[in-house]
Amino acid sequence: MYFEIADITVSIWLLLVWGVLVGFVFSTVGAAGGILASVGLISVFGIQDPNLVKPMAQSLTLVTPLIAVPLYIRQCRMVTSLALLLGVGGVLGAMLGSYLSLNYLSDMSVFKPVFAGLIFLIAGQIAWQLWQGRGAVSERTKSVRAAELFQIHMQGGGKSCEVGVRKVNATRGRITIEFGEEKFSFNPLLPFLSGVAIAVMSSALGVGGGFLLVPFMTIIMGLPMFIVAGTAALAVAIHSLTSISNYVRLGVDLDYPLLGLLMLGVAAGSLAGPYISKYIPEKGLRIFLMLVLLLIGLRYTGLY
Repeated sequence: MYFEIADITVSIWLLLVWGVLVGFVFSTVGAAGGILASVGLISVFGIQDPNLVKPMAQSLTLVTPLIAVPLYIRQCRMVTSLALLLGVGGVLGAMLGSYLSLNYLSDMSVFKPVFAGLIFLIAGQIAWQLWQGRGAVSERTKSVRAAELFQIHMQGGGKSCEVGVRKVNATRGRITIEFGEEKFSFNPLLPFLSGVAIAVMSSALGVGGGFLLVPFMTIIMGLPMFIVAGTAALAVAIHSLTSISNYVRLGVDLDYPLLGLLMLGVAAGSLAGPYISKYIPEKGLRIFLMLVLLLIGLRYTGLY
């Protein structure tokens, strides 16, 4: 099928299958959906205009939150206050990032190495975290303890809300949540300012930002992966919508027939992620995300 605006000819079935992959990965780990969407648009389907790829890829990251976020809420696996803080900060960053990208990253030869470099940086951070987490049982972090308790509870046939996010307390300058019988607290200014910075980078590169939000929440904030995916998905939806609107305002025309077919696949893949991910070990989710990022980074450096 020929798509006029994108100027490509692609099989409808290939579009649907790639959409399923994007939706499944993003809803499972809360990241890499925008990256996989960009890889598909550039390397699989052959779009040569980076300024079209960016808002198209971000549009696909809006589908997963619409489907996955309500499921994560019902499973008590999302921190809404954190997602909103990251998202509101992301609105400011997305406006700046889309402007910078349209003017300074419109050449594919410049866009690809920048894209690959950022991916390798994030994959390296996750690998370092996995290496650091190999300590003795007595040295396990709160995040690991909470994740293990949740995993054992689910494997025993328990309900997720019995050990999921149950309490969220807000005081002046501090928000505290409880998950897996462990408490996690943070200053609201940290996710707000981080949301600004992450949205600048993700909007400039035309990705959802989950591949930056997830390491931020797991490495910097020390939260378990089981509650990070849904939280990241909601935050991504907020600043992706802002970025897409700004690209369109700046004159980028989206290919709606192409986008519609991909969205159908993303919707199907997004339904499976929240149900499957709660049975996957915490370490397995991190390794999966790291491997996806490494493969994509290698692809964009031209090594395979």
